[in-house]
Amino acid sequence: MRPSHALRLLAWLFLPISMAVFGHAAEGTAGIGHAVGATSFIPYLHADGRFGFVGPDGQAPFAKTFEDAQPFSEGRAAVQLGGKWGYIDLQGRWIVRPRFTEATPFRDGEARAAIVKPSTRSGFVDLNPFHSAGSRKCYLISPDGHTRSCGGDYPDRHDVASRRIRETSSDSRELRVVRAPDRKSVGVLGTDGRQIVPFGIYDDLRYQYDNFFVVHRVGGWGILDAARNVEVVTADRPSFEYLKYTSPDLPLRLLVVRRDDDTCCILDHAGLELHCGLSEVSPWGETLIAASNGQKRWGALDMHGQLIIPFRYEGEFRFRDGLARVRSAGSEFYIDAQGREYRASSTPD
Repeated sequence: MRPSHALRLLAWLFLPISMAVFGHAAEGTAGIGHAVGATSFIPYLHADGRFGFVGPDGQAPFAKTFEDAQPFSEGRAAVQLGGKWGYIDLQGRWIVRPRFTEATPFRDGEARAAIVKPSTRSGFVDLNPFHSAGSRKCYLISPDGHTRSCGGDYPDRHDVASRRIRETSSDSRELRVVRAPDRKSVGVLGTDGRQIVPFGIYDDLRYQYDNFFVVHRVGGWGILDAARNVEVVTADRPSFEYLKYTSPDLPLRLLVVRRDDDTCCILDHAGLELHCGLSEVSPWGETLIAASNGQKRWGALDMHGQLIIPFRYEGEFRFRDGLARVRSAGSEFYIDAQGREYRASSTPD
């Protein structure tokens, strides 16, 4: 056999082996630093009140169960065991064994956790030397389980606020609020210096996003589309707290207005009412907005104001990575954006 034919035969013999080896290596590292498996395995509440995980086929990827669990994010999930939080990978192996009292999901290749020791003092002045003021130590977790101190605090683990919420959009930077020479009113200038909203109408403009402002004039508070100089919500609300915008994580930014009868309406940018008669509306979400009805039960609506998830849950919830944690009949579990519940049919109250 010629050398070239021998080499070709060896290559064909070793090809399946090399594919298997490198295939498993790629699979094992897919979750590190990427959003792979963010919702591939979903926390599932069993009838005994413990959490496991299920995959898209409804099967458990591993047998372990936990006292509590958060969804997978970037191939890692925070789980609770023995009253403490740790992190596992997609195979259910411990990345960080339980030691934290609080934990957050992985975002951008990093998670935050904390060890909190509550205060044992009996009052503002406590001279007992054995009593402690308490402490809170924050830690940064890498995907390989390396832990280092981060110093300082972080948002609650159920807070879905994005960094984008605190940023001003490119459109809104083009408009500039200016105060009149007499200091009694404010207006808005465009990029060319032309005055879009004249002086003498509004004495306060705040909470800007894109071209929209919460404004105040004689009569009350409203929402102004400054680019068109049109009040999409008439300025007759008694407080700016009656007005808010929804999260920029949603496909559309919607407006929420509280009426005199203490119910809320969701409006589009033109001021068209999409859904009214709500008790509360959460400003946070991805594709759905959580809201409550007159019976204080929470459901979720789409961007057109259509009810997608019925009003049946006991408190406000927020979607993140396609999942939301809800409460019903004393149990907490997860649902997806189609309203599927990830729990056993019978769970203890």
